[in-house]
Amino acid sequence: MNVPATAGSPATPPFMNTETEIETLKKEVARLRREMDEYRQFIHYHPPGKDDDDRDCPAYLTIRCSILTVVNPSPPSQTQIFIIGSRLGPSFMMVGQDEKTRILMQLEKDQPEISLLGDDHQHKACLRVDNGEPSFELYAKENKIGVQLKVVGKEGRGQVGVCEAGKARAVMKATDTGAAISAVHDDGHARITMVSQLENGHLMAVTPDMKVGVKIAADGLDGGVITVNNRNGKPGVILSNIGIGGAVVVQDPHGNIIGQLPSAETE
Repeated sequence: MNVPATAGSPATPPFMNTETEIETLKKEVARLRREMDEYRQFIHYHPPGKDDDDRDCPAYLTIRCSILTVVNPSPPSQTQIFIIGSRLGPSFMMVGQDEKTRILMQLEKDQPEISLLGDDHQHKACLRVDNGEPSFELYAKENKIGVQLKVVGKEGRGQVGVCEAGKARAVMKATDTGAAISAVHDDGHARITMVSQLENGHLMAVTPDMKVGVKIAADGLDGGVITVNNRNGKPGVILSNIGIGGAVVVQDPHGNIIGQLPSAETE
């Protein structure tokens, strides 16, 4: 028995709806296949198997990409971690709630570096290895170094620098003969230095024109010696021990002795 068509519209054969749906499904499946082929460039499924030591290994996924972003699940729009690969090397960034970088780890040109940043997005601390020499730096405002710890040279000698707005103020370091501690002025030159050596130690105070003003040392004839120099850097007063007791020598700016205790005439 034929079902009459509805008045005003032709009857549509049922098989035409089915064919249309099948064609739509084919296009959707083709689109999904293209997307899966694209995803397979970055995501690979590894079925259960054995590892290199012949132990059972569960199934796992590997993801290959140049940028991987990790977000907070609530709210999902808040980024927390960036993992980035580039021609210079990989980097790993952890960001705060304001999405500003707080921790930065990078391996640029095979030189590792870890940085801590503050609310102003400026570096506050940095640990790095540069050409095999490790260093640790603490920063003040405008990324100017406040404290630097470093190991230099193939001998592995350490040094510590204390700065003000990037300018050195005090330096402590190991040397090829011992160790040295210096207090430094704005011009970058030491004003007072304490040096330790195998044979002795000495302390030198330097004038603004970079001449030794006072020297205290342990390399006298029979113990220590204190030398107070003239403006030209030549000794003016020498206080020392000569074995039989103490001695004081006073010289003019030309180095001529003008007085001494004990006297040269004393037997």
